[in-house]
Amino acid sequence: MRPIRKLFTTSIIVSSLSTAFAQLNESDSISWQVKAAFTGSILDGNIARTLLLNRIELINANPTWGLSTRNDYQYGRTFKKLSESDLISYNFIYYHPQARIYPYVMGLVETNLRRKIDFRYQVGPGLSWNIVQNQSHVVKLSATATFESTRFNGSTFEEVIYDGSNVIETWRATGRIFARHQLASKVRVSYEFWLQQSIQEKVNFRYHAEASLEIPFSQKLAFRSSVRYSYENIQLIGLKPFDLLWTYGLSYTRLSKY
Repeated sequence: MRPIRKLFTTSIIVSSLSTAFAQLNESDSISWQVKAAFTGSILDGNIARTLLLNRIELINANPTWGLSTRNDYQYGRTFKKLSESDLISYNFIYYHPQARIYPYVMGLVETNLRRKIDFRYQVGPGLSWNIVQNQSHVVKLSATATFESTRFNGSTFEEVIYDGSNVIETWRATGRIFARHQLASKVRVSYEFWLQQSIQEKVNFRYHAEASLEIPFSQKLAFRSSVRYSYENIQLIGLKPFDLLWTYGLSYTRLSKY
């Protein structure tokens, strides 16, 4: 009997929301909202590849205070070898989030196996500006000042000025733009861009871009595709400075009251 080779791929996104597409990024007065998303792909046969991406969000806002936490975890194996075990957690506390310009405090925690980042945290204050805010369109600009500490699994960097220690600490200035648009036939488009620059070292910068498209089939079911690109100029020697990820599948929205 000849060997059986199989190829199986799947990509699916399942989301559970308390208010449809109402993140604090997008709407500044909401009750408690929980959103969970799962994306996965499995490839077997000539190439064995497993990739799982999970996201959990918790959001609350009122006229005085708001908070949001988004936690992304990416797990991957290639030929049974662990290739991804990456966590990034974005946490915000907002003051008067319905104002045209409002302050906040950001806390970020990150680990990244591919980039050999054992642990990173950032914390600091910022300001957000609601440029456009209505039912169909949202555009925001934000600026944040943070202190950052990163512990790497190694001490030899592409930028030799950081050689000799596995910990890099710096103060950063972060600029961010976020936008969400609901187009004809209820097609939804969102995108954001981050630029983080060290105040102390010109070569120490990174940027992140993300965009998504949702085309609804019904009130609850939609086709979803998203692309994410990140670039980090400081990395251990031998590693590439960028990562690109494209996912596509189905999104499911469930409404409930809290």
